[in-house]
Amino acid sequence: MKHSDLLKILIVLATVLLIVDGRHRGRKYGKKRRQRIQNSDNNFDLLIFTQHWPQTVCYMWKEEYVSHTCLLPTNEEWTIHGIWPTQMGKEGPSYCNNASRFDSSALSPIEDDLKTKWLDVENGTAHYSFWKHEWYKHGTCAMVIPSINNELKYFTKGIELLDTYDMKYVLAKANILPNNHYKVQEILDGVEKILGKRGQVECIVNPKTKERYLFEVRICFDKSFNLINCDGIANFPTNCSKKKNIIYPSSVPDSIKIIQI
Repeated sequence: MKHSDLLKILIVLATVLLIVDGRHRGRKYGKKRRQRIQNSDNNFDLLIFTQHWPQTVCYMWKEEYVSHTCLLPTNEEWTIHGIWPTQMGKEGPSYCNNASRFDSSALSPIEDDLKTKWLDVENGTAHYSFWKHEWYKHGTCAMVIPSINNELKYFTKGIELLDTYDMKYVLAKANILPNNHYKVQEILDGVEKILGKRGQVECIVNPKTKERYLFEVRICFDKSFNLINCDGIANFPTNCSKKKNIIYPSSVPDSIKIIQI
């Protein structure tokens, strides 16, 4: 083999290793663990309360690495993703106050509830990392509202909202149940029928089978936490195909190893 050919092979191998290493480091903390960038525009129009379906969250986590495992509720429960201050037609603001430090001890009075209702499905990530992320990205922007102007208030409000607007019961009242297929409009209509306001539905797609899974349901509030229509938020009313069926999975698609709590 010529010296020049060997050199080319070594360069290619080095490039591949760098790419693989970069992907590993990028995924190590998940997409939601990225570095904070402060947003100076902390004005917002409304608050989105987002609940996600743990079985679909787990599927996404395991799609990144086959070795990933998940923490799931023992029952079929929706869990909290976050309370997100939002501008009409946009995502954010986010990371509004980098000077506000996350203090895990402030959550000790409600930590047991958070472990079940605001659960970090991604097993193996750093303790408190999910809550820390939600506080820095969204909570620091929500601080302008007195009722959620610190960590304890912010996360307590999330638990209160779940207790009142739990999608497990909202969807069940609309006869939308796990282990079934639905058109997205059926889910949107079900939420509106039970709550009297229009929400948003998010899906993810299995790149191999092209199956679509129910991922999140979002409902909206004004700054006094009165329930309002989500009209005007980004991706309203859905990112799901309106023609294809959506699976509301009762178990993790292509599950490998699950740890239940």
